[in-house]
Amino acid sequence: MAHTVKITNILPGNFRSQYHVFISSDGASGELTDQVLIDPVAGLGTKASDKMVIERITYNFAGFDARLEFDNGGVDDNMIWVLPENGDNGLDFNSWGGLKDFPGLDGSGALQITTTGFGDAGDQGSILIMVRNS
Repeated sequence: MAHTVKITNILPGNFRSQYHVFISSDGASGELTDQVLIDPVAGLGTKASDKMVIERITYNFAGFDARLEFDNGGVDDNMIWVLPENGDNGLDFNSWGGLKDFPGLDGSGALQITTTGFGDAGDQGSILIMVRNS
């Protein structure tokens, strides 16, 4: 059995899109590590030279913490935000122009999630993510 990771583009667009992500632990497979949530080329239909920008995140986790990062192609991805289980679950980055990806030479720029404490059956969460290309 594997974890459930369901990603739905609830408001598709050529410039801006909104995604709903639902994740649920199977109780046996361990942590999610560098699980791709949004691929900018496949998900947003952007050119490889475009950069994905995160505008807003709303989330709710039960039983685990997570961090979001952009795939930069190196050993350490471009960590962008920590999402603690009991943290402030509404984040608006528009005041700062959004959180922009700065990929390495061979990075895909994909938005990824890595969890901590995501091991018990019943651990689950949802994330709403608004992104745009630049």
